[in-house]
Amino acid sequence: MQLAQEPLVPGVERDASAQELLEGVSSLVRAVRCIEHRHLTPDGGLRRSDASVLKVLLRDGEQRGGEIAAKLGVDASVVSRQLTALEADGLVSRRPDPADARVGLVSLAPHGKAQLEALYSTYTQQLRTALADFDDDALLVAAETMQRIARAITDAATGVRRSQPTGD
Repeated sequence: MQLAQEPLVPGVERDASAQELLEGVSSLVRAVRCIEHRHLTPDGGLRRSDASVLKVLLRDGEQRGGEIAAKLGVDASVVSRQLTALEADGLVSRRPDPADARVGLVSLAPHGKAQLEALYSTYTQQLRTALADFDDDALLVAAETMQRIARAITDAATGVRRSQPTGD
């Protein structure tokens, strides 16, 4: 594939491989969002942020809301509001933390697990159809590469945040 050598923004030096990666990721995100818009609807369906919370609970089990927020990189107040709505919809359940009565533990309710599994089953079927020309090995290599890139970007962003002055 021939990479364009002209800068995307005049006056900004072009790093062709990094820019092409950025464009590829942007295209992939748009494609995935097209699938989400068909299945994550505001009229009773899961929102992307709700699915993210449910996925953390499915993967890591019962935990405090603050732990979920940290894993998602959002403020605890955001997750707290989400959990209230998810609990009202019967997708999560909460109970007092026996170690600290001031906080609660959140777990994925059976209805939440069923909703999340149905959503990801649909995603998987659509991806399998769309990527029919790719064998399992190629998909696994692509997934591993994307995960390595995501970790590197997250690690770099965390390092940048730590090195920035706090204004104290």
